[in-house]
Amino acid sequence: MRHSFHQSLHWNHKRNTVGEVTLAGHTHQFSIPASLDGPGKGTNPDELLLSSAAGCYIMTLGAMFERSQITHAEIELHSELIVEVNEGIYKVQEIRHHPTIRNFPSNKKKIIERLVHKADERCMISNALKGNVLITIHPSLEEE
Repeated sequence: MRHSFHQSLHWNHKRNTVGEVTLAGHTHQFSIPASLDGPGKGTNPDELLLSSAAGCYIMTLGAMFERSQITHAEIELHSELIVEVNEGIYKVQEIRHHPTIRNFPSNKKKIIERLVHKADERCMISNALKGNVLITIHPSLEEE
């Protein structure tokens, strides 16, 4: 079975343009971030990449919790994308996921410790980035 995803983009020929991306019928602005001397309007490719990686990770972890009958735990995720600039070349070096798992029974702690790392192995975005971007998981577990 194959799945296909589509998006439309509009950009003019200038570096500091504010473009538009249309995803699932919703149009959003995007531009080069202000931190990289761009206009900083809307989102940017770095944030979109981080959102894809974080969204995939947390949905994969949630599905794994459901299959493992961990039904009342709360998952919160903070993620960070590290970009290195070397001789004018920008490269994504690392994505750091910091999942916080709350309100779970203590008898599920061992399985949760395993699943927070296993979710990265199963996430299709993580797998697409492997070999190019280091992805690290830094969990915090808070039992009931």
